[in-house]
Amino acid sequence: MNYTEAMNFISSFTKTGAKAKDLSRAEKLMEKLGNPHMDLKFVHIAGTNGKGSVLELMSQSLINAGYKTGQFTSPFMRVYEDRIRINGINISHDDVAEMCTVVSEAVDDEQYSQFEITMAIALLYFKRERCDIVFLEAGIGGLFDCTNIVENSLVCVITSISLDHTAILGNTVQEIAIQKAGIIKRERPVVVSWNNTAVYSIFEKETIFKNSELIIPEMSEFTDISTDSEGGRFTYNGEEYRLKMHGRHQVINAATAIKAIEVLRNEGYKISTENVKESFSQVQVLSRVEVIKGNPDIIIDGGHNPAGISALLSALTAMEIEKPVVIFGMVDTKDAETCAMLISTYAGMVICVDGFASNSVDKSKLASYIKCEKLAANISESLILAKMNARKNNASVVICGSLYMTEMFREML
Repeated sequence: MNYTEAMNFISSFTKTGAKAKDLSRAEKLMEKLGNPHMDLKFVHIAGTNGKGSVLELMSQSLINAGYKTGQFTSPFMRVYEDRIRINGINISHDDVAEMCTVVSEAVDDEQYSQFEITMAIALLYFKRERCDIVFLEAGIGGLFDCTNIVENSLVCVITSISLDHTAILGNTVQEIAIQKAGIIKRERPVVVSWNNTAVYSIFEKETIFKNSELIIPEMSEFTDISTDSEGGRFTYNGEEYRLKMHGRHQVINAATAIKAIEVLRNEGYKISTENVKESFSQVQVLSRVEVIKGNPDIIIDGGHNPAGISALLSALTAMEIEKPVVIFGMVDTKDAETCAMLISTYAGMVICVDGFASNSVDKSKLASYIKCEKLAANISESLILAKMNARKNNASVVICGSLYMTEMFREML
């Protein structure tokens, strides 16, 4: 099987596969592959928002400390291979083809998802390359997410919980938290972000049931918190940390990462404070309040639910960006109306777009939700219009909403 054949094979499966009621489908596939996950050590990360940021902050700290570090993320940002990386380097086309050939020989008539097939490829690759540690980002949920076949997590991490994927996970943050809590492993510590106060009791009950240690960063431990146009900063244990990423929500993610790193230190990983500081000052996750300097400045953010949009607006406020020209697009599985209303309170103008995904919300329908000055435009002309209006009003351009859309604009830029 060559690379093209491998990608055709992966694409032959649907994005979601048959609805999973347990982990038996993924477990059966792993067993046929020799259970590669049992020979690896993991940090397992779930949550609604912040998973990718925490994963990158932590994994870069381990890379800086000299460990061979696997990174499994979703969705891909530029190319399929950036979901599977070692020390930040994408899996090669040849390795995708080689691992996929092995996986293709193990699959049966089960209705696997593309995510399950990709995870199988990743785990085989990480095992072959003898990674010291693997950072594993859950897909949707946690309890029945295929990544939850991993039983030997060194630490589990649960980031910010909010409403998203409600058709699958539940209509309340409590129902969603129950799904996320499913990744907590028996007698293994779990770190939960401090902004989950509404659902702490759910995690507490799960850790009591599984005899696991619950670690929640205390806000009082992190002092001198500030965010500005250069990023974020805070003090912890007498040490000042600087973040390249913008927004108070990234300080919360950094605090979560620090506590999880402390667990890894207790497990014998030698990670210095300087390793962590360097990581925090280096890491910029694509489409997370990502600033591209120019005339005008352009900020790209893939916040695609109300909590994500709120975090973006908070970051823009801290960066003193007022009345930006916003290019906005959403897919129909998200709460587009609420996101649009939030953006309307902050933007000077909103240009609504569609056509970046098969299920993108019609640009005219999206514009009907916007309460400030608005346009509905084609993607090809939206950036020209946005730049023109931003220059005229001495404003910045913000591109936000669906990650599919933000990555399309990055390619254009």
